[in-house]
Order: sequence, then structure tokens, then C-alpha cells
Amino acid sequence: MSQVASRQALLSRTITSERCKRLLIELLRVPSPLTERQEQEPLLRQFIVNEIEPRLRAMGFTEIGYDSMGNLHSAYGAGQSGRSLMLITNAMNQPRASMENAYSGDTSDGAPYGLPGEVVFGKGASEQKSNMAAMLIAMETVIASGLPVTGRLVHLCCLSGETGRHDAIASVLNESGLRAEMAILGGTSLQLSLGNRGRIDIDITVHGQSCHSSAPHNGCNAISGALEVIRRIATIELPRPHPRLGPASLAVNRIRSLPESTHTIQASCHFVVDRRLLPNENPDEAFRQIEKIAREVDAMPDPASGKPFHIVVARGPFMYPSLVGETDDVVQALDAACLETLGTAPERIYAPNAFDQGYLNHTGIPTVNWGPGEYRYAHTDLDMASVERVRDAARVYAALLLQRLT
Repeated sequence: MSQVASRQALLSRTITSERCKRLLIELLRVPSPLTERQEQEPLLRQFIVNEIEPRLRAMGFTEIGYDSMGNLHSAYGAGQSGRSLMLITNAMNQPRASMENAYSGDTSDGAPYGLPGEVVFGKGASEQKSNMAAMLIAMETVIASGLPVTGRLVHLCCLSGETGRHDAIASVLNESGLRAEMAILGGTSLQLSLGNRGRIDIDITVHGQSCHSSAPHNGCNAISGALEVIRRIATIELPRPHPRLGPASLAVNRIRSLPESTHTIQASCHFVVDRRLLPNENPDEAFRQIEKIAREVDAMPDPASGKPFHIVVARGPFMYPSLVGETDDVVQALDAACLETLGTAPERIYAPNAFDQGYLNHTGIPTVNWGPGEYRYAHTDLDMASVERVRDAARVYAALLLQRLT
């Protein structure tokens, strides 16, 4: 039997749909939500310590540690071949919100939802936990095979997943010093994402003075000031669209005014500008451009009272854009694993959302997104994953590890 046939026989025999479904349900039944505490939410650390670390130790990982934030880093293999690969999982999922079966691990036929085979419902199924299940099973399978891992397998489990910033991945890489030739993050519907735009959030607060809304001349309406800032920001000329990633963009995606009381001129109005960045755009320059325009309204008089607005601008979370080429090693390696396992190379896409692949590529670790997630069901009450796609992903990850590290 050829080496390829031997590998595929091993993966078909050991990575089954039932095994993948069982682990996915186990992971989904343990809440690990995004809360106002962000990466400091205790449930996240508990999830990693109680659900991930024991599984790694049972596989045979002995090099396991945590950074000061609580992100897990682990490594396996002799490191003699010079080959290395990083697999990255994330603990944080969207909060339960209005999803009734968020942590039950219910199953159903996937056909009504346009998905193959059986599906499992639960918060994080469509994003973090389907990919986590596939990666854990792939690593376990390769280690249990008894084949010598002469390369270096690096696995990270970050507390993040929904915060929209690189703090967790930056912390664990900087403190652990771990690096690899290439890295894989979760994707969507087994499509290969070659890139995405980056993002910077700009927090703007307009301060005024409250009074009864029957006499607006006695106050300073922060809403009026915010509308003027937004009107001016909307006139910013953005760079030309990227041929693959599309246009840069600018949008107000959150707004709140205070005090929360009836018939009251508002004393403050806070809103967030979401500025999507193309490769080679400088996030500092994008921030300064918006800051400069917003500050033009500082001390401007309220039309109703003549009293001045006060503007505060602060830089919010930032994520790097990401872009890899068709001929890059990480793309070729994933293609080879998919061709061997699934019989076809993955469809190429350019994703609308930013994640940690931008940071990894920025720091010199070529990274792509590929995995069994379902972007269309993310952040909805139909959060789900296809068991068949989790199984296929686990087999591809395992084939990739076997091809490169044994």
C-alpha cells in the first residue's frame, strides 16, 4: 500500500462522523461566552483549563503553558525536520442572546438549512467550536498513529474569538516565543480565504448640557453635535478599491446618548466609527484623519442655544488586513492536503470579516482561514455546524500534519 493510501485508510478508519459529532456536542454544552469582561471572563479560562488542557495531555502533549492573560500555548514533536505548523483555536463565542438551545447540542438533518448530513446547534458551532473539534481530533489522530512527529506542531487556544482585537494572539505569541512556518485558523464551509480587510474602531463622544426638551435653548444638545460630526466624517474620500478585497469603508455602527430619560436634551452622545482598512493603509493615519475632522466640531455652538460642544476622540480596537497569494507555501500545503483527502482543492474566497490572520501575517507567520464553520449562521439563533464538514476538516488537518510533520 502506498504512503498516501495508508494515510487515507488511517484517517477514514479513525476520523468518523460519530466521533466528530460527539466531541462537537461536548464542547458546545460548555458555555464560553463573550461578556462585558471580554477576555477576563472567568468562564473562558475555565473552559480552556477544564476542556482543552486535559484533552491535550491525554493526547500526549507535555509542553503546555499559559501566558499572563490566560491563553494556552502547547507544542508537540521532535522539531528535527525544520518543518512546523501552527493550529489556532478560540474559546470565546457569542453570548446566548435569544437562542433557546444555545448549550444543548441539539442535532437535526442539515438539508433544510442547506448543509450536508447532520447538523449540531449551539453557540459557537458556526465559528469557533466546529473548527476546534476538527483540530483537536486531527491532532489526537496523528499523535495516536504512532508515526514519529519529526517536525513541530504548535497549538494555541486563545481566550478571544469575538472581541475584534489582536490582544490575545499578540500576548500568547510574544510571551511564549512560539513561531511556525505557517498557521491555519478556522474558516467557513471549507472555503479557503486568501484575505480580508482590516479594521480600526474610533470612539467619539460629544458632550453637551442637559435640560428639559421643552426649552432646548437652556442646554446644549449632544445629539446635534454628533450629527454634525457624522455628516463631516461621511465626506471623507476613501482609497480606491482593492482588486480582490474590494473597497475601504467607513460606517457608524453604534450610537448611544445620555441621560436615559424622557423629554430631556441629551448631555452626551457616544458613537463608534468602523473604518475598514485595505493592505498598505496606515491605521494611525486613518485614525488621525477622522480625529481631525471630529475635532472641527469641538467648541462649535449648538444651533439651539449657542453653547459649545466638547468632542472627545479615542482609538478603539484594531485588526490588521490580511492577504496571501495563490503560490504561497501555506496555500499550496492546504491544497495538497485537500486534494489528497477530499479529491479537490478548496474554493477561494476573500472574507468580509477581520480576525487574527492579519496579525499573524503581519508578524511573518503566513496564515490562511479554512475550516468547517458556517458564516451565514454565525451570531444567529440558528448557530450550527455540519458534522460531515467537521469530519472532512479533521481529516484534512490530519493529512496536513502527516504530510508536513512526519
